[in-house]
Amino acid sequence: MMKARMLALLSLALGTASVALAQAPVQVTFSRVVDLTLPIESNMAPIPGLKPYLDNPSRVNVVSSITEAQREALRAEGMTLSSDHQVNGRSMISVLSILVHNGTHIDAPRHMVEKGISVDQMPVSQFVKDGVLINLPGKGPNSVVTVKDVAESGVEIRPNTIVMINTGWTDKMWGKPGFWEQMPYLERGVAEYVANKGVAGLAIDVFPEKPLWRGVKLDPGEVWIANHLALMQKNLPLIQFVTNLSQIGNNRFTVVAVPLAIKGGDASPVRVVALVE
Repeated sequence: MMKARMLALLSLALGTASVALAQAPVQVTFSRVVDLTLPIESNMAPIPGLKPYLDNPSRVNVVSSITEAQREALRAEGMTLSSDHQVNGRSMISVLSILVHNGTHIDAPRHMVEKGISVDQMPVSQFVKDGVLINLPGKGPNSVVTVKDVAESGVEIRPNTIVMINTGWTDKMWGKPGFWEQMPYLERGVAEYVANKGVAGLAIDVFPEKPLWRGVKLDPGEVWIANHLALMQKNLPLIQFVTNLSQIGNNRFTVVAVPLAIKGGDASPVRVVALVE
């Protein structure tokens, strides 16, 4: 059976939100759309022991529902109903409260660089790029993704692409005990190696630095946020906790990972998809 084909003309804007410089349309051909995003829900697992996460749990708080039946259906789904929830006969309304570094999210340079640009100032075109997938399925609990792993993966890292590192960890362990406690992480130098290839960004399904919360020690003189800085000092985004990367397969694909335009923001939740040829 002939494979279904879809054509999308993506008109991308260059520059910041306040500067509308038109770019010629780019034609993207794809046959599948793969969602690479964790769902946002109440009480997503925080990084253990980090006060900002513990003090700011995620909440999808439903403040009104249309009918009593809808309210009970929402309750059965595990949705969080506000203490003053109302059945108003008109509309369901909810309020989202989330620390912007939880779940699938993008870190902007401002997150780690004092005078770095904010997430709303990053060019939208930077978040729609050809993707490069590096599969590292042998990385189990407490393992390390090394520069050697990436360099010897056999995958060509092309300039102006978003590199995606897939260990399968988030697929297997999100929402389960041990997700944070046994998570693989990036060796210092991985982001620098990728950034030096001229990429547009890096997406990962593990933590980008040593997990200090479980007792992994820094080497003498080591900067804990070295992988963050390697990207953000070059105005490159870091996309964390993508999932379903194994569904992309071996075909070429385009990454679409546009964050919310949070004014002055250091990061944003993001819906990441792969348009697979």
